[in-house]
Amino acid sequence: MIILGIDPGPRTCGVVYYDSDRREIPPRLADGCASESKLDDILFKIGFLGIGVDLVAVERLQSCGQSGADLFQTCEVVGRIQQRTLDAGLPVILLYRREVLRALDVTGIGNRDAMVHQRLLEMHGGSRPAAVGTKKAPGPLYGITGHAWQALAVAVAASYRPEPSWVPVALASGLGCGGEGT
Repeated sequence: MIILGIDPGPRTCGVVYYDSDRREIPPRLADGCASESKLDDILFKIGFLGIGVDLVAVERLQSCGQSGADLFQTCEVVGRIQQRTLDAGLPVILLYRREVLRALDVTGIGNRDAMVHQRLLEMHGGSRPAAVGTKKAPGPLYGITGHAWQALAVAVAASYRPEPSWVPVALASGLGCGGEGT
């Protein structure tokens, strides 16, 4: 199953394609980090040109007592991504950061981004050289940089979720404020 993982942000979004069956980044689809405008192009191509994405997984924002312009802009980005994905006829799943961390078995105190990065390397080869590889001998995660690591974490976590947890396309017109069909 090809999963498009998205780590949303107010200015740029980490975007990665992940083949959950082969546990690798398909070389023809490796996009790394994308701006929001490029994300629109990606979703358009998926929906109307049939690139072959089976699921779009997006990290859902959760406020931990913080507020500000970046938080609200990122919430708007998540909503736009969800609506565009549903308009394209694709199933979408929204995952909170804590759900991603739980799925990857990342616990403890410290830099969670670094722990997620390390866990992904362990899951896909055990070490950076084996997981990422080189240009001459690419590993299963070759080409992943920056925010795309967090997008990969979202895609991997989504691959562990059962299909009924996805938002079906039929709910696109009935999404209420809570994200549930009305």
